[in-house]
Amino acid sequence: MNTLPISRLVGSSEYRAIADDTLKDEDNAAWIVELDPKIREQWVERIHWIRLADRLAENELIESEKSQFQWFHDSWRWLKETGQVQPGCPHSKIFYQMRDRWFQDLSDPISHLSIEAWDRYLASLVKYHEKHLVISRLDQYEGMLEDLAAPFFQVLPFLSEHQWQAAGQFGTLDQFYNNLRDLREDAEQGICYLPTELLDRFQVSRAEILSLQAIKNPGYRPMMQFWIHEYLPQLHRKAYPFILTPDLHPSWQMLRDWSLHRYRRIERIFRRCDYDYLRFPKLYWQEVKRDLVLMLPGTFGSSIEKSAKQTSYLSRTSKLFQISELNRLNHHQPSDPPPYILNAG
Repeated sequence: MNTLPISRLVGSSEYRAIADDTLKDEDNAAWIVELDPKIREQWVERIHWIRLADRLAENELIESEKSQFQWFHDSWRWLKETGQVQPGCPHSKIFYQMRDRWFQDLSDPISHLSIEAWDRYLASLVKYHEKHLVISRLDQYEGMLEDLAAPFFQVLPFLSEHQWQAAGQFGTLDQFYNNLRDLREDAEQGICYLPTELLDRFQVSRAEILSLQAIKNPGYRPMMQFWIHEYLPQLHRKAYPFILTPDLHPSWQMLRDWSLHRYRRIERIFRRCDYDYLRFPKLYWQEVKRDLVLMLPGTFGSSIEKSAKQTSYLSRTSKLFQISELNRLNHHQPSDPPPYILNAG
């Protein structure tokens, strides 16, 4: 087994851009190191493409001249239009990989869908990586989740054509949890993805979120309770076709199980810290470090027996999550409702 942490395999940044994504990538994708090497190679390849594009787009926010992302995007458009790698383009190795994966047989529906998904992903990075971004309405917020995360998930390997839309909906759910997890980190960078419609409903200002003062506003906690216990379940319902699909590739089953465990952890720790987005990161990343040791012993000290227990644990976590979600859907209950009635205003 290759025991190199996933963050090193996919080229996570360590304060080379806006933030250090090393632990974040381990949190999202450490399960990949458990895959068969040939399967793992394709996952690492795609995640590296995504990570690089995302990094270049973030750097564009702090660069005054033509950014590397613009060169990257132009090189992609050249490849899409000609089927050939642009001579002398930056990151040519990645574009040769894309050419070999997607442009050898354009009659293949998966290749066509992958090309369109990657094109949509880069376009969404252009749209949403801008200074002073403000999302006005709830439907625009969900549109942002779909634009960024659905194509992100759809360019990953080993999807079948009939799973395409469902994988995109699961990606939308995943992006919500990432935004929730990174609420403080984003605020410290001058970013607030919470839509104005939500903030106004609970009389919380964007300035309070960005200045890390929102926790003092009486409307903040009811807003976060609504966000997690009433709005989020709507995204879960749309993701059920993917969560419950019986014929996912084994690597996608691992992604699903690992992700479901991560989502529950995010919700649990937000409740534990009484929805305080200032306290959340310290508690959350402490638990992530603990889980990485307990759940992926093959990466942090090899043991076949422990690895088998980890796989069984993830499987049980996924099954229990699916059962609880179905029960909640049938009874129209919010996820882990607070012990009092929410006044949403």
